[in-house]
Amino acid sequence: MSLTVFPSVHIDGGKVVHLVEDQVVPEAVETDPLAVALKFQRQGASWVHLVAVSDHLDEADLATVTRIAGSLRIGVQALFCSVTDDGTLRRALRTGCARLNLGSAALTDLDWCAAAVARHGDRIGVSTLVRTTPQGPRVATDGGAGDVGDLWPVIGRLDGAGCARCLVTDISREGMLTGPNLSLFRDVCARTAMPVLAAGGIRGLDDLRAVAALAPHGVTGAVVGRALYTGALSLPEALAL
Repeated sequence: MSLTVFPSVHIDGGKVVHLVEDQVVPEAVETDPLAVALKFQRQGASWVHLVAVSDHLDEADLATVTRIAGSLRIGVQALFCSVTDDGTLRRALRTGCARLNLGSAALTDLDWCAAAVARHGDRIGVSTLVRTTPQGPRVATDGGAGDVGDLWPVIGRLDGAGCARCLVTDISREGMLTGPNLSLFRDVCARTAMPVLAAGGIRGLDDLRAVAALAPHGVTGAVVGRALYTGALSLPEALAL
């Protein structure tokens, strides 16, 4: 399968949580982010995707990501929802993560995003939380409460800036295990040359196969979260596709 599977660990206050639509839900069993990341490494993952969900740069989350990046032999891709300027970007990069994705909060200043992408190259990508509306797809702020604007101008600006990758999540499906928004991923791929990482709603092997079928269109990876924790999806089976 020409698709990289990114098992995800959402972190808040140094503990594992889940995002279910726009709500933060604590993980009941596997609460230690490092232990979960090490388990994913043992199961054969080549990357782990970390998300620090707080809207401020939490010291516990910085320490957790630093500890994970220093302990794993595989790639660590991190997303801090609170990175919005040069100062917070420097602190996030000092965690040692191989890749950092800017969250939707950063997209309120596309000039700054474009400059960050130009300065750091492949190490920086962008995450877009997308809400579908009758008027078309919109970029929601992290947490889903606010609105950044129409998705397509944002995609166009990031593409023009040479952004290394774009993580696309349908916020209405995040953590819901209702299936991925394949048409959204296909539409984004049609409008950009950026590699697209697909997220939101993946609940099993059939969903992962459907996402993998979009590889010729430009989908290069899939982020899988809650299905791994509920047992609906086995990471070794996902990696073996």
